[in-house]
Amino acid sequence: MLRKVGLVRWLALVGSAVTMAGATCESLAITFLPYRITEPQNGAVIRPGTMMKVKVGYPSPVTPVVTVTYTLLEEDRALEDKVEAPPRVTAASAPFEAEILMPPEAVGGVRLLAVAEVAERRGSYILFDETTIRVEPEAALVALRAEAPVRFTETLGEVQFLSVRGTFADRIVRDLTPGHAGTTYVSSNEKIVRVNPDGRAQAVGNGRAEITARNRTKEVKIPVQVNVENAENRPPVAHAGEDQAVTQGKRVRLDAIRSADPEGENPAYYWSQVKGMPVDLVEPLSLRPYFTAPVVEVPRILRFRLIVKDKEGAESFPAYVNVTVLP
Repeated sequence: MLRKVGLVRWLALVGSAVTMAGATCESLAITFLPYRITEPQNGAVIRPGTMMKVKVGYPSPVTPVVTVTYTLLEEDRALEDKVEAPPRVTAASAPFEAEILMPPEAVGGVRLLAVAEVAERRGSYILFDETTIRVEPEAALVALRAEAPVRFTETLGEVQFLSVRGTFADRIVRDLTPGHAGTTYVSSNEKIVRVNPDGRAQAVGNGRAEITARNRTKEVKIPVQVNVENAENRPPVAHAGEDQAVTQGKRVRLDAIRSADPEGENPAYYWSQVKGMPVDLVEPLSLRPYFTAPVVEVPRILRFRLIVKDKEGAESFPAYVNVTVLP
């Protein structure tokens, strides 16, 4: 596991390298060769607590790869969503194979990001690939529990994260809150509380309701009480714009212009990246942040999440947008 400061330095290095690559790719006359993760394959099922072999492939042995860094990230989760730095390992010599420990408490969808630093005489650039795998414990789910009750006391539109944990037969308690872990949610009354697949619950009206969380053959009921002072406020709505396709090295703008606050006030915007090569997102708290598209040799997808909040503390459910980067 990385310390947080190490992760920050790594992201700063990656961001600066990507920006430099986009700005200088024409002057360097770089020929980009296919680069991809060959192990594990996309959709592979991995057991938690095991060492997973990771490997990349590229056809030319003269491609001046210096290092390849492999990082494990949760599916559709941003780096800032977790306090702990994600597991990673760096291979510093050909054939750039390595092993990385899948955490014993891991479960559900995981992204494996492989970032290669390529050094040429006149400069360096970054190549990346990403694959999605599933982590499935062999042990059976014995019990499902949740932090309860959930109380809303501030304003309609207030959002809280649910907390659902599963105890497995191997005696490990795993976080089953996000939808990628297989948990589904149903509200008994969506006029009082709504819930999305991420396990975010939103107060809609004063009263009592119940959220049922299910995973495998288990379920748990979560009592919800909404008793807010500001019962007139309505939550803002997030719209992250239309999916777009851009070429490498270009400046890309995200656009929340179609987001809205029913009260007509100016809300706050919170952008995060949840898929693809981490980029340096400039002005992530603005209506229209931007970044420089990274170097690619085949089309790659970057995915961004938008949450909108009003001054009363109400917030939207997340909205997402995909940016496909083309060579």
